[in-house]
Amino acid sequence: MYFKKELKEKVVSLHSGTALLQIIPETGGCISRYSLTTAEHSIDLLRPVSHAGKAKQDPLEMSCFPLVPFSNRIRNGQFSFQGQEIKLPLNFAPEVHSIHGHGWKVPWTLTEKSEDRVVIEYSYPADEWPFSYLVRQVFELRDSGLTLTLQITNTGKTAMPVGLGFHPYFVRTPLATITTKTEKMWVNDAENMPLSLEKVPETELLNQGLLVGQQSMDNLFSGWNREVLISWPEWRANLKITAAAPLDYLVVFTPAEEEYFCVEPVSHVTDAFNMLDRGESGHGAKKLLPGESFEGKVCFEAELD
Repeated sequence: MYFKKELKEKVVSLHSGTALLQIIPETGGCISRYSLTTAEHSIDLLRPVSHAGKAKQDPLEMSCFPLVPFSNRIRNGQFSFQGQEIKLPLNFAPEVHSIHGHGWKVPWTLTEKSEDRVVIEYSYPADEWPFSYLVRQVFELRDSGLTLTLQITNTGKTAMPVGLGFHPYFVRTPLATITTKTEKMWVNDAENMPLSLEKVPETELLNQGLLVGQQSMDNLFSGWNREVLISWPEWRANLKITAAAPLDYLVVFTPAEEEYFCVEPVSHVTDAFNMLDRGESGHGAKKLLPGESFEGKVCFEAELD
């Protein structure tokens, strides 16, 4: 169902039971708040945007933004695909790598809104990224549960490399933990680019429940079972996150001395397009033919004591 008045709103809100979801399509297709209010609790399940962050229209201060047509970094913004050399703008100064794709940097258009569902999209013309595509985000809020779907369609005449994911931010509390099962971690160089895939103590810490303040990391994990539990003992609250294939990798970002942390389900390894060009395996990058679509889905479900 479509509503012209709502299609013009800058902040789009969904309510379901005690849950609230707010989206700002014009700012990178971002979520700006996902919260739950009961008689005993008022909890931000994702870090809410501040007034200053909203005024600046800064995706990095939002609750969650989409990663498309790739996640994380491409080394020096350069890769080769089917014999074509591609050089992308460096979009995150002072970093020397391209990061997080296009979706978080462009305005999206609200195309559908009903009581429990919002659809936004944007169309990307070929430029330095020489592939055109259409992307849709679908937000569904039912009771306290939130489902996000990100779908990209190749609208060009040639194959294109593709990857996607989600970049949610969570409120960091002294006792907050991340629990998930993974097998190996990509060890990074000083520029957060992958060096080697190894079995490391961090995987066991995550399996047991990593205290967010216990260790600072910004790493990608493989062999992920597509389930994460975020716990805030102070709030007597948990958030269960479940992803579907092809979101087979997980980025865990726990920066020191920050009031947030990130747990990001993604479809490929950092710098996967260069791994694809070198003929390596285990990177998750996909070749999308003209007219083909590729999508990822993640579900959030709150658990309150």
